Amino acid sequence: MFKIIVSGHGEFASAIEKTLEYIIGKQENIDYVNFNNGMGTIELEEKYRESILKNEDRENLFLTDLAGGTPFSTAVTLSQNMKNIYVLGGINIPTILAAIEYRDEESLEKAVGDIINHGKESLVMFQKQELNDNFQIEDGI
Repeated sequence: MFKIIVSGHGEFASAIEKTLEYIIGKQENIDYVNFNNGMGTIELEEKYRESILKNEDRENLFLTDLAGGTPFSTAVTLSQNMKNIYVLGGINIPTILAAIEYRDEESLEKAVGDIINHGKESLVMFQKQELNDNFQIEDGI
């Protein structure tokens, strides 16, 4: 089982945590690391290292808000010096849900492609259509 570390600018990680709790309940083996104003990259890297150390020798998947942003680039820097770290940027809720679904896979490397595909496939465009008189709105997630 790999560990998931969600990070992003501002309260992104905390908001993701609350959203996931609402959708699927509290999840174990996921850390949420915010990158708030006034926080430097050294402090962010320390928080990342703490999270990784709690995970012992298992693989770690960083899911960050913006590819190229500080949370992403700091995780990438760590991945260059430590083994068993994978970093994805530009994540969305379906990406995170897929990562949770694939956590028990034999290898994170094998799961990453499927996780990325879930995120891509979740992006759709609404196309207007004329509604007939029988159209009903149903409750959903």
